[in-house]
Amino acid sequence: MARARERGADITSRGHMPSWNCSLHNRPSRLLAWQAGFRLVREYVHYAAGSPVSHHRLSA
Repeated sequence: MARARERGADITSRGHMPSWNCSLHNRPSRLLAWQAGFRLVREYVHYAAGSPVSHHRLSA
């Protein structure tokens, strides 16, 4: 977690805004982002083409 905070501080010091994105269903990643100081700004829909993802993979 400290590493994520350090990276965010480094990115900010270079004049950029750090961001984090992950699947809505990726709870561990969302929690890590929150603990590292990231806050939800917006959610968006992810579209994919090809074979559908099985339902059990969406409930991580």
